Amino acid sequence: MNSEPGPALTRVQIEADRKFPVPYEPSGVAEFVRALRDAKVWGGNPSLEELRRRTGIASSTLSDALNTQRRRLPPLDIVRSLVQACGADSTETARWEQAWRTLFEHLRTAEPTTPTDAAGELDAWIPRQLPSDVAGFTGRQTALTEVLTAIEDASATVITGTAGVGKTTLAVHAAHHIADRFPDGQLYLDLRGYSSDPTISPEEALPLLLQSLGVPVDRVPPQFALQIGLYRSLLATRRVLVVLDNVIDTIDVRPLLPGGRGCHALITSRHALTGLVVREGAARITLDLFDPAESRDLLTVHLGATRVRAEPDAAAQLAHLCAHLPLALRIVAANVSARCGHTLDATVRELRNADPLDRLRVVGDPESAVAAAFDVSYHALPDSAQRLFRLLGLVPGPEIGQEAAAVLLGRPPIDPVPEIEELLAAHLLFEVMPGRYRTHDLLARYARHRAGDEPEAMLRLFSWYLLSADAATEVLFPGRSVRDRTALALTGEPHRCADAPAAAAWLTLEMTNMTAVVSRAAENNLAPFAWHLVHSLSWFLYSRAGAGLSTMMDMAKAGIRTAEAADDPLGRANCHLSLALASTRLRNSDAPIADFTAAREQYLRAGDVRSAMIASNNLGDICIRTGDITKATRVFEDIVADETTSAERDGSEHGNLATVRRIRGEYADAQQQAATYHAIAVHGGDPLLVANAEVTMAMTHVVLGEPELAEPLLRSALAAAEETGSDIDRYDVLAGLVLVCARTGRHDEAATWSALLSDLLDRGMCSYIGDDWAHAAMVEAHLAAARPRAALTTGLAALAEHHRSGSRLPAMRLRILLGQALTTLGDLPAAQAMWQAALSYASTQNLPDRVVIENLLSTRGAPPAACQDIRTL
Repeated sequence: MNSEPGPALTRVQIEADRKFPVPYEPSGVAEFVRALRDAKVWGGNPSLEELRRRTGIASSTLSDALNTQRRRLPPLDIVRSLVQACGADSTETARWEQAWRTLFEHLRTAEPTTPTDAAGELDAWIPRQLPSDVAGFTGRQTALTEVLTAIEDASATVITGTAGVGKTTLAVHAAHHIADRFPDGQLYLDLRGYSSDPTISPEEALPLLLQSLGVPVDRVPPQFALQIGLYRSLLATRRVLVVLDNVIDTIDVRPLLPGGRGCHALITSRHALTGLVVREGAARITLDLFDPAESRDLLTVHLGATRVRAEPDAAAQLAHLCAHLPLALRIVAANVSARCGHTLDATVRELRNADPLDRLRVVGDPESAVAAAFDVSYHALPDSAQRLFRLLGLVPGPEIGQEAAAVLLGRPPIDPVPEIEELLAAHLLFEVMPGRYRTHDLLARYARHRAGDEPEAMLRLFSWYLLSADAATEVLFPGRSVRDRTALALTGEPHRCADAPAAAAWLTLEMTNMTAVVSRAAENNLAPFAWHLVHSLSWFLYSRAGAGLSTMMDMAKAGIRTAEAADDPLGRANCHLSLALASTRLRNSDAPIADFTAAREQYLRAGDVRSAMIASNNLGDICIRTGDITKATRVFEDIVADETTSAERDGSEHGNLATVRRIRGEYADAQQQAATYHAIAVHGGDPLLVANAEVTMAMTHVVLGEPELAEPLLRSALAAAEETGSDIDRYDVLAGLVLVCARTGRHDEAATWSALLSDLLDRGMCSYIGDDWAHAAMVEAHLAAARPRAALTTGLAALAEHHRSGSRLPAMRLRILLGQALTTLGDLPAAQAMWQAALSYASTQNLPDRVVIENLLSTRGAPPAACQDIRTL
């Protein structure tokens, strides 16, 4: 490398006061990198090894960043660390960041990207996501050797042990140690398995990893199975290290394991993850607390041998008070070294004289040891940083973004928050991704203890969450979360989302904190925020497969408790409605009825006739799900006939009436009601309501044997569902497409749609329109493709599920199809028993299917008594 600045200095602006090189309108990557090299020369031209010690970044990564032949800009975090290591102050660092962002945007928009260019960029994308290595790593030499050995012998390594024992520290240190062995990059993801907020599910984690590998957000497949395939394909021929931190269960990490032989997964967990050891052949390394010698070595590294030798007894007591927990030892050592002249003995006295939260209970309670160390760190902070740290104790969850931090401090959301850097430097806050910060779970507890009474700050924060949730929900589902919030005296401006993917991403990112807002609203004298936030978030959670359902139920239950304590009818109604929707997703036929009924009563009590009608509409939907078509028909006819709410309806009542008309064989009226629904939905501008109306029309075409009319409607609905990320709308569309393809002889295509539908079923999704065709469609596809045994296996499992949930209409359809499968397999008595059981329900509800079943039975005879038990399925 050329050690002289040479002519490159003409490309940098020399500041008169500091004369630190700052890039001045660089035209390309090479010029930016040359300016970066000039900054290195200005800083004394330190070696790569010296820069590695200063930054904690691997030498190979630093060398790559300083290579003028590279095709892409070096990552911003590496540029930031490099210039700071070379002497840049905060102002100069900010100038470098601005230059990087300006050039990045210029390069991104300079010319259109062809598919070939995009592929090349993806191939060239090398992620370097490892957190900074811990300075002064000590101890764990045996464990480190075991990790390095395991990397040679296994495809994955699990580092396990108790909280705070140093699992992440060892994993990150080992990862830096072997980073050069993985030239195609290092990925890092914290799955938050042991925090107070919900874990990151595989469905949430995989898109993040794909984006880290350079896949643009708009190119991440919507289907989880396709995401797994793309992830493994990208890593198949690469040598990438994947660090998965804080994993709680084997099932959470298995889809995230790389498949390439040149890759390795380094996993930390408090659990043994035996499944990975047994099935994937992972190596497992268990960490224990430090022994006294290791604790002394750690203090020696951070405080110096002279200081520890001068006070050996105090050093031993300090290690004992920290329970020999590595995290506690590091924090105490950092605070002692920051206070000039402060003795170890004085530190021991401070820890012993702490208030009850800070009292150390060494045996069985390492949390106290860590909390005691936090107090010293806190008092060493400037006043403004202390205030932010206290305010962070009010944050419902342990993670926060810069916007929320600014709101807490009473600043506009877009304002900078320099206090964050103070907390980062003191190790009281950690950056988990650009612009997102969190504390260790024990630090979060300590911050809550320090937080005083800050009602205005709480109002600002809760207002920001609610206003932002409303804004994001409105982008995704126009008009569905409209609610008068004037009684809350909201303050501030919301986070604005440009489009549906951005809105969904923001809601997912902040969901943990907003869930906690619901739980903690009452204790902060802001109880109405609980039920308003439940109302705002319900549709987003209801429409997504995966972990959102449990979050929705937890929020609704917490909101009900808060609203009942306040005896607020609107709050009780909102939360009962949300809980009923979640119970519907669980295919529970009893709980939703009680909650929808309670919601309707409370809405009427609050004078909200429109919302009461919505609850009634949902009660009719439950009647469809449980198979009481006669009652469902009466409910929807009454709603449609009620002219007092006609101006406020969204048309879904016409869609529901169309569904029951189709089920009853009244096809002309079914199409008329569906067309009315579609017209109202189009006028309202909600793309998902339009999609649902299209599905409603399409299913009547399917039943009438008109697949050529159904398919365009279904494909239009699928596009809307995928654009907004609504899994519940995709579910009904996929069921319809399976039927269309099966009935037109396109068996391979039917199998493809069935696989996507099966994935949604596995993740707990159900029908939005109430009339659930999913299982019947998959069984019919097997029969159409001459796979009767697969039809029987799939159908019997589905029948048992519908029997448990009391879903009689889908069960009837399955029994008809299962009878056909059994007939093909030569078991006519069992087939007849299936049809007889189906006939009983069809006759009770006077459904047109009764004629079909009677024809099947009349041509093959009634079932013998020996087969009657099959009717109980």
